[in-house]
Amino acid sequence: MTRTPLALFLAAALAAPGASAANLTLEQCIAIALNESPDAASASYEVEAASFRKKEAFGGYGPRLHIDAGFQRWDSTYALPLFGSLKQYCTSCPWNPSVPQQTAPDGSVIPEIETEALVLRPQWTWSAAATVAQPIGALWTVREANLLAQLGIDVAEIRRRTARRDISYQVVEAYYRVLEAKRLAEVAQKSVEQVTAQVSQARIFYESGTVARNDVLRAELGLAAAEQRLIQAKGGVTLARGRLATVMGREPTADIDVVDLRGEPTVPAPLPAGQAEQLAVERRLELREIAAHIEQAETGANLAKSKMLPQVNAVANYTRQTSSLFGLPKTWFVGATASWDIWEGGSTYYGIDEAKAQLAQARETRRKTEDLIRLDLQGAQVGVTTAAEALQVARHAVEQAEENFRIEQKRYQSASNTSFDVLDAETQLTTARGQHQAAIYDLVIAHSNLARAMGEEHPTLKATP
Repeated sequence: MTRTPLALFLAAALAAPGASAANLTLEQCIAIALNESPDAASASYEVEAASFRKKEAFGGYGPRLHIDAGFQRWDSTYALPLFGSLKQYCTSCPWNPSVPQQTAPDGSVIPEIETEALVLRPQWTWSAAATVAQPIGALWTVREANLLAQLGIDVAEIRRRTARRDISYQVVEAYYRVLEAKRLAEVAQKSVEQVTAQVSQARIFYESGTVARNDVLRAELGLAAAEQRLIQAKGGVTLARGRLATVMGREPTADIDVVDLRGEPTVPAPLPAGQAEQLAVERRLELREIAAHIEQAETGANLAKSKMLPQVNAVANYTRQTSSLFGLPKTWFVGATASWDIWEGGSTYYGIDEAKAQLAQARETRRKTEDLIRLDLQGAQVGVTTAAEALQVARHAVEQAEENFRIEQKRYQSASNTSFDVLDAETQLTTARGQHQAAIYDLVIAHSNLARAMGEEHPTLKATP
């Protein structure tokens, strides 16, 4: 890929000497932002959550192991008492059969009778059962759920890439706004120096009787205005650095500075409109995300259809228990179960219609997004064109303002004008220089925005594809 003049300009900025921990290059700022930005972290967590949902859906292919267990202590043992010798239970006897020895009505001692009890339920009971169920009829549903989960991972990954692209572009804009603010502060500082020189010259002329006192006062007022502009420019630097730090995921008060960038970029030749539009439609992540949503909607429709099938499971069970006399201590069985919702008020049927409507909605969203991408690209192209033209105008305006300031200074030295004329010329020069610096960075940012609009995932390192 051939590197454009603007790409070479940006590469030179990234490789500028003197970079330190305090003076960060653009590439370093982007790396920090992608590592520390909350937006980048949030997008990564979304991918992680989607991967866990995929694992959860994959578990539907395997069998289900279900265990039931219980342990009880009853108030007493439930038993049926029997006479061991008579093998019958006498309900009319006046004595209690549970007592070994008793006295009859005539006073004689009744011999001891051995008793036995038929225990129907012991006081302590427990049971445990394990059931294994393997879905058979629901495998189609499980398959569609897995496809849906995989598409969820794809969507999350696209969103992560989109977030990283947007973070990179935000860092680019904030980075160059810091440089712009610093250049504007330098222009304001130079303005203070020029007006200070004018005040000194006005005082000399006043002391020699060449100008009146009000001429000196006018120059001093101009100096105060220049100093106020310098204070505001320095405040702008602080705010620009704070915004860059915030975009990078750090506190606004973090001590961050950037590597200075000198010179002007050369405007590369723009791509034909049709080629640029084709690249944007093919590479924009937003369209890839919508394509994944369309696949999700199609899979959702198949998933809704699968719910109309009967649910068939292969089942195996093993049970141990000590709960009753008639209950078997060990049992097991294998077999199959089936269930089918023949009628549920049409909820499944209308669920299919809902999925079809969502599919149609996703397709319409794609068409709308394509139009928005074309509009975004058009705006980025216009932004580059206007920024390039504005830079040319600003460059010419600086030349004119410098010449006008030089003429007014010469005229003042020859007593042909007043400090007001010189200060007015100096103000125009300061304004022109500020507009020139703003135009430089507007053009750089506009090219990065154009790269983003054309689908570049890293619009900071290459201005055009």
